[in-house]
Amino acid sequence: MFDFVILALPALMAAGGIAGIVWAVVRMRRLRAAWRSGIEVPGRCLRLYATTVTRRQGTHRSSSTTLHHVYEFTDGDGRHRRFEEAGGSATVIEGDTVVVRYPQGRPDRATALPPGDARTRVGMGILLGFLSLFVAGCVGFGVFYLSVFKPAKEKVTERIEDSWPSAPPAAPPTTPRVTPPALPSPPDGPPDDLPTGVPSGFPTDFPTGFPTGFPSGFPSGPPSGFPAGPPSGGLSR
Repeated sequence: MFDFVILALPALMAAGGIAGIVWAVVRMRRLRAAWRSGIEVPGRCLRLYATTVTRRQGTHRSSSTTLHHVYEFTDGDGRHRRFEEAGGSATVIEGDTVVVRYPQGRPDRATALPPGDARTRVGMGILLGFLSLFVAGCVGFGVFYLSVFKPAKEKVTERIEDSWPSAPPAAPPTTPRVTPPALPSPPDGPPDDLPTGVPSGFPTDFPTGFPTGFPSGFPSGPPSGFPAGPPSGGLSR
C-alpha cells in the first residue's frame, strides 16, 4: 500500500505529461496537413481577445499572455463555418480578411496560421521539450524508488524486525502441586479394640477439700504483740 501511494502521484503526473505531448504532436500534424493540402479560402476575423496566466514561485511571479482569434469562412460546400484559434498574429484585428487553409474534406480542422509559422514551431518545440523532461523526471523518480529506496527500506525493516523478538519470552516452568494422599479410614468405623473407660492402674485418691489445720475464717482484730505507741506528751524539742 505504501509503494502504491508513493508511485501513484508520479504516475499521474507522467500520464498528464504524455497527454500533453500527444496533443502537441497531433496539433503539429494537423497544421502541416492543412498547409500542404493546397485548399485556401478567404476568411474574416470576427473577434480578438487575450488570456493571461500568472504563475508564482515564492516571491517570483511570471505571467504569459495568449491571443485568441475567432474566424469565419465558407467551405467548398457553401457552408459558413467558424472556429477559434490561439497564437495568431497580433496585427490581425476584428474585421480583417485572412486566408484560411484546411485539409481535404476536413474543414473542421481549418487554420489561419501561415505555412511554416516560426512562432508556432518554436512554441511547440519548447512545449515538447519541457513535457519530455517532465515525463523523464517522473519516470526517473519511479525507477530510483524501485531500485534504490525500496530495497534499502526493506533491509532496514528486516534489521528492525530481527532486533526485536517476534514473540514474548516464555514464562518459567512452575512446580506442579502435589496433593497428599488421603488418610485411610476403616469402612466400618473405628476398631473394636480401642480402650474404653479408666485404666485399672490410674490413681483415684485425689484430695477433694482443704487440708487439716488451714484457717478457715478472717482475723477479728489486729495482731497482738506490737510495742506501745509514743507518750501522750509528744516528743521534746
